Amino acid sequence: MEHHLIRDIALCIGAAWLLGVAAQLARQPVILAYLLGGFLLGPSALRFVTYQASITTISELGLIFLLFMIGLEIDLKKIVSAGKSITYTAVAQIAGGAALGALFFALLGFGLGRSGSGGWDALYLGLGASMSSTVIIVKVLYDKRELDTLPGRITLGILVLQDLAAIGRLCRRRGARL
Repeated sequence: MEHHLIRDIALCIGAAWLLGVAAQLARQPVILAYLLGGFLLGPSALRFVTYQASITTISELGLIFLLFMIGLEIDLKKIVSAGKSITYTAVAQIAGGAALGALFFALLGFGLGRSGSGGWDALYLGLGASMSSTVIIVKVLYDKRELDTLPGRITLGILVLQDLAAIGRLCRRRGARL
């Protein structure tokens, strides 16, 4: 089987650029255009990019570039200056979102503390739903030029604390230490 990684990357960059321009003209977040481009080129729609190795590599590169952009934008001094408000808001958001998510999934029929299989499914799903996507939110704030505002810094701080909480839970589950 022939590997078409360079061609696939070129197609993805072209589609991202073309749809990104269209999104800006339509005053929509560019990240939506990137998601749409990936969907359209992928195996679920037009099937221009179908090799699993290409899909994996392109998705990893895209995530790396987005995370790198976040790293360039983070000013830890400004985030720390927001201090306690970030910590309190993050804890309230994670706990409240997890509780609402667990209730929602329990109402859908997932287990919530009952013995047997799937006893804690609603809680696990609620915790997963309570975590926001840092990459997407930072990209939207960046596009709207709101990343360096006080609400933007507070949002970024909350997202960083959410990510640290998620990493901590993952490490505890796997028996690793931070």
